[in-house]
Amino acid sequence: MKKLTFLLLHLGYGGIETATINTVNALSNEYDVEIVSFYNLKNNQENRINKKVKIKYLYNGEPNKKEFLLALKNKKIFSILKEGIKSINILKNKKLFLKKEIKNSSADVIISTRYEFSTILSKYGKSETLKIAQEHHHHNNDKKYIKILSTKYYNIDYLFALTEGLKKDYEKFLLKNKHTKIVVVPNMLVDLPVKKSNLISNNLITISRLDYGKRNNELINIVSNLKIDFKLYIIGDGEEYANLQNQINELNLSDKVILTGYKNKAEIEKYMLKSSIFLMASVSEGLPMVLLEAMSYGLPCIAYETDSGVCDIIENEKNGYVIKNRDEKNYIKLLENLMCSNDLKKTFSKEAVKKSEQFYKDKIIKIWKKII
Repeated sequence: MKKLTFLLLHLGYGGIETATINTVNALSNEYDVEIVSFYNLKNNQENRINKKVKIKYLYNGEPNKKEFLLALKNKKIFSILKEGIKSINILKNKKLFLKKEIKNSSADVIISTRYEFSTILSKYGKSETLKIAQEHHHHNNDKKYIKILSTKYYNIDYLFALTEGLKKDYEKFLLKNKHTKIVVVPNMLVDLPVKKSNLISNNLITISRLDYGKRNNELINIVSNLKIDFKLYIIGDGEEYANLQNQINELNLSDKVILTGYKNKAEIEKYMLKSSIFLMASVSEGLPMVLLEAMSYGLPCIAYETDSGVCDIIENEKNGYVIKNRDEKNYIKLLENLMCSNDLKKTFSKEAVKKSEQFYKDKIIKIWKKII
């Protein structure tokens, strides 16, 4: 049985982590699968991982970014020095521990889930080991990131792109790299829910990390302009929580917009089933799992157009709406139209379910098995 090792920064609640857990669970039925995580977070998704999967932590602790920023904010010199030194040591250990792990690995296949790990895998991975780099984000024309892809992936055997559009971009970036093969391997849905939303309510839902890039503040502005009754559930946690709550209070929307905080999979299902439309306002996405998951419950989706990801899932005017040019007025108009039309919601819902089925694990695993 072949051994597969996945390299993760942590097992927290993020898109990369959720997508990886879905993948390892699906592969663990046929392969000896191991997760090597650098950080050992107190709050993680370890309980979602198949018991067959081995988990190894390289650093028995968490990042100290919050502590360092708090020390800076409060201008506590001793704390700044203390947390600064700790942060430098963590960064050094990250590279050192990962390098050692890769050089001593007995895995037949090593899969890296972020580019800084992929560069170390490319440099120190054994020639007999199949080395796979997964890119989970859009490059956003970041020159530094593109340069790393162009110059430091020379020993990576396969580069996994989430979409056809990203594949074409990577082919340009790796034009001089004749070794690395670029293939499209989307994120997968492990389970297709039996229950679907009845689409009756005017409940709206979004699920995301609460950081500025997700632009949940813009969703709050959008729903504040709705002329019909609604409830918006924003599921997730993050550094923008307090700012979003302040915005909700200022707009007098505390009874209409609810920040639920983190919810587990079973709790999220309850919110999906009592909602009728999924909303997104992100500036950038790779291939957003939350859209696929929402569609699997039969929810039509509305999102702003991004360079990649959103248009691979939402087929405009078929299973939802893609709003171009971040046109807020059009977002509001189309949202209201959809909320007021049960027939349109039902039509979009059927197509949404069909779309989600294209990303079911059986189809994606076939791609993995062919490469492994």
